[in-house]
Amino acid sequence: MAQRTVEKAGGMVLEKIRLEVEDHIGVITLHNPPRNVLDSQMQHEILAVCAHIDQDDDIWVCILRSDLPTFCVGFDVRLFRQSVLDRDVTNVQEVYYDGALALYELRVPLICAVHGHCLGGALCYAAGSDITIAAAGAQFGIPEVNLCVTGGSGHLARMVPPQIMRNLAYTGKFISAEELFGYGGLTMVVPPEELMPAALAKARELCARGPLILRYFKASMNLQEDFQMKRKNDLEITYTRYMARHEDFLEALQAFLEKRRPDFSGAAPVKK
Repeated sequence: MAQRTVEKAGGMVLEKIRLEVEDHIGVITLHNPPRNVLDSQMQHEILAVCAHIDQDDDIWVCILRSDLPTFCVGFDVRLFRQSVLDRDVTNVQEVYYDGALALYELRVPLICAVHGHCLGGALCYAAGSDITIAAAGAQFGIPEVNLCVTGGSGHLARMVPPQIMRNLAYTGKFISAEELFGYGGLTMVVPPEELMPAALAKARELCARGPLILRYFKASMNLQEDFQMKRKNDLEITYTRYMARHEDFLEALQAFLEKRRPDFSGAAPVKK
């Protein structure tokens, strides 16, 4: 079957997300140079692509990948800081979480192929996938604590045991693909040059089972799983909104952008 490229989804021209379909496999490529920062446009395109896939009967399995030197470094901190100044933290968070939820609830199996860094919001994509394959040496993490943001822990809990998750959440430290695989958080770790061949081989293996059983089986497993993705997302949005009332919140974001240590006060919420 000839390869086809989906250039528009939901009336939106795709500029930072590419969708190519061949032999019933949809390859979603993150492309926002230089490091795939999740800006607003990218997140809206992810939502549009997911909605398109859910209506395309020719797509039986999907692969999520990057064609840049790293998978994705997470949320656009400058955009998030502006949302704080505009007092729009919740709405900006919800756009991202809607995208993460759409990938998790995609009606077809999703294989995530990770190389380089997979951080913050991007880790939620990997954690919400059905199968995650990583290149050797890839690094995963939720550095949100460095931004005074409560986010990503509910997703990370799907990949590592509770105390490992809490240590990573509280410290913002990264974990290697090899260590994550040891905790059962990855399906496999392969040499970098074998990443896409391994993802495609897995996708073909799943396609051989037929499209209908894959869709029904995924729907069944998502309903059985005690993941409560939507509820966890809502909780993280709520507690980040609480944190946004404090001066320490804006200080953390500013310090990150200025590449300096933040000067926290721990003061009571600012009355507005």
